[in-house]
Amino acid sequence: MHIHKTKLFAAPAALALLAGTMIALGGGTGEATAATSDAPAWAVQPGGELGFTVMNNGSERLTGKFGTWSGDIRFDPLAPETAAIAITVDLASATLNDGFRDGLLKGDEFFDIASGPTATFTSSSVEALPDGRYVAHGTLSLRGVSQPQDVEFRLTGGDEAKRVEGSATIERQPFNIGFGQYGGSLDPSVAVEFAFDAARG
Repeated sequence: MHIHKTKLFAAPAALALLAGTMIALGGGTGEATAATSDAPAWAVQPGGELGFTVMNNGSERLTGKFGTWSGDIRFDPLAPETAAIAITVDLASATLNDGFRDGLLKGDEFFDIASGPTATFTSSSVEALPDGRYVAHGTLSLRGVSQPQDVEFRLTGGDEAKRVEGSATIERQPFNIGFGQYGGSLDPSVAVEFAFDAARG
């Protein structure tokens, strides 16, 4: 599947993947690492969304999105164990729709894009869940740190076109995100959600 595409700040931990999220992200543009599998390839259609939410001070909900990401996804719903997923997210495309906050996201307290402008998710296995969802197990790499990461998603549609919707929870602290003046009041967990349409081929 080729993907086209706070206090203030949750974005850094929110990736995704793409995580997941990963597996299913659409709407951005860019170069992605290749996924290796004999499973069918899917082309993500424009208009997908990759968003994130984090609580601040226990009561304020901060929401944002990533505008640019890319990926290579190969997936057979009947044989998920053959899947291969690789997602790359452009961290500079994160926005909270606030110029000051968006600038801080790029700095060393959060994404530190001068040292590492991208985050990546690479699957190691995908399995079907009893309720019809799937979960991709893999590795999220961000700010020079790699950690295990799971992404859950659901497929609807026919054989040639699918709607993909999913989510992941990312713990920001292992990635050294948000420990300074502007991040101390953020919840340690960041929710990531994604949705997109994909066409086989």
